[in-house]
Amino acid sequence: MKDRAEEIVSGLMDRSGAPQVAMAALFRKNDLTRVNAKADPYALTAWCWQVMSQANESPPDAEFREFEDWNGALRDVARVSRFAEGPRVAKDILAAFGISLQIVPHLPRTHLDGASMLLPDGRPVIGLTLRYDRIDNFWFTLLHELAHVALHLNSDSESPIFIDDLSLRGPRMDTQATEDVEIEADLWAEDALIPLANEEEEFVLQEAWSPIDIIELAQRYEVHPAVIAGRVRYDRRNYRLLSQFVGSGEVRKQFEDG
Repeated sequence: MKDRAEEIVSGLMDRSGAPQVAMAALFRKNDLTRVNAKADPYALTAWCWQVMSQANESPPDAEFREFEDWNGALRDVARVSRFAEGPRVAKDILAAFGISLQIVPHLPRTHLDGASMLLPDGRPVIGLTLRYDRIDNFWFTLLHELAHVALHLNSDSESPIFIDDLSLRGPRMDTQATEDVEIEADLWAEDALIPLANEEEEFVLQEAWSPIDIIELAQRYEVHPAVIAGRVRYDRRNYRLLSQFVGSGEVRKQFEDG
């Protein structure tokens, strides 16, 4: 049994193409990852190897190329959330720019929502666990990781990988705190989904939310109603609110056929 386990792990390392990427980042203590203190680093490493393995086995047809306007690109991806098959469409859009999106269920003791990583050949890969199979969670996590690709994953970056347990995300910070890479990625994701501009105060301070409020704002910002509901729930720290809007059980099934 031990020999078989070692064989499986060795094969996974080989297929990942860059086992040192996950190992070096996960076992180094720094502020470049949002890792749960309870997470098992060996389980996290194995999960990352699986993401990289899948990315190597089914790479996008296109070579990676930078978006000319990353802010605009994130906003365009956010708008895709309006469609029933939005998550699958988003995967195709990213693939057209050489960015691989891989769905790998979280392993026990990983406490993980997603990760972004850079392979040795410069290809960015985003991995999502879908541990909370909800539309709102999918879109925020995807855009958070895409923000890392835009801002932090390059040949000069200090780390080739970012690991995210987004349950550790604190209250919305102001823009003066953007020296922290995780806060910066949060802000980019939030603003891509709901570009509040001068309407932010009205949005945040609204006391009560009706279904029609959610639908009207979703139409205004060209996003799925789950995105609006998820933001309200997060701002209020009340996850019993608007549960009928967040699209529970609506994402994973879109990827079950690969």
